[in-house]
Amino acid sequence: MNRQTKEACLGLLLVVPMIVIIGGVGVFIGYDKGISFGPLLMFGGTVIAGGLIWLVPFISSRIGKPEEKVSFDERDLLIHKRAVMAAYVVLWLYFVAACVIPWCVVGPQGSISVNIMPLALLGGLIVFTLAQGLATVVQYGRGGDDAKD
Repeated sequence: MNRQTKEACLGLLLVVPMIVIIGGVGVFIGYDKGISFGPLLMFGGTVIAGGLIWLVPFISSRIGKPEEKVSFDERDLLIHKRAVMAAYVVLWLYFVAACVIPWCVVGPQGSISVNIMPLALLGGLIVFTLAQGLATVVQYGRGGDDAKD
């Protein structure tokens, strides 16, 4: 298992639950107590950090000692680009479904509370992170013997 696969598994096992817990707690405290600085900071920080989590492989490949062996080559870059593209496709499909399904359920004359919007944003962040991690693990898993370091 190479470093990128470990990062993807770590993202699936730690980052996604962190987003769910911290972001969900922030949203539900906001619903219960009203919008204040604490829940807004929790939700905003989670969305900003989670939205930028896909940059970690690029940043970690740039930071390092020059005498180290190559740890992020063209194949890794291609896998990362494909994983991010797959995650964007899944995210787009999620947001289309998040817009169309409530409209079909409520109908054109009904109304939906705006309190659903932070949950849809948090759900999109979770879907993106899950899709990117799974795409990375799947692409390295089908790589054969050269996927091992």
